[in-house]
Amino acid sequence: MGAEQNSPKVNAREAFAGEPKIEVRSADPAWISLAIAPEMDLKQRVADFFRAQLNDLPGELCDKLSMAFEELVGNSIEHGSALEPRRGVEIGYIRTPRMLLFHVRDAGPGFSLATMAHAAVNNPPEDPLKHTAYRSKMGLRPGGFGILLVKQIADELIYNEHGNAVVLIKYLDGRV
Repeated sequence: MGAEQNSPKVNAREAFAGEPKIEVRSADPAWISLAIAPEMDLKQRVADFFRAQLNDLPGELCDKLSMAFEELVGNSIEHGSALEPRRGVEIGYIRTPRMLLFHVRDAGPGFSLATMAHAAVNNPPEDPLKHTAYRSKMGLRPGGFGILLVKQIADELIYNEHGNAVVLIKYLDGRV
């Protein structure tokens, strides 16, 4: 649940001090950059930190952006980096009075969004659950709605040509 309480934000260097699996490359509140090991337990710690950076936004917007961030980072850790310790995940956050930008990049081979038959983002409008049959047939766990949800939250969602980096942009209409 988001909060509009404007509590003080925690500095990235302080938040991750002593954590060897998280490298803080920039701790400026307007430009935070991290490199993290591809471990799911780190995802929640990093997501909680970024949620605190968003707590000055209206609660619903904070919740939605936090969920989108968790989805992008989780995909990068689980699928892009395949949980391999030698691969890392880079996370960037840029905040201006008018926009917020998340950048997530992994060292994996990438993917093509257009060829993801297991994801709801490619379902035809007349069959919004088409991917569920494919997931079942392939023995995949239920799901596949993440990127579709992120696309609905983001004002812009841009993947690089290799599919191993994504930028989410949300316009804030002058809110600080």
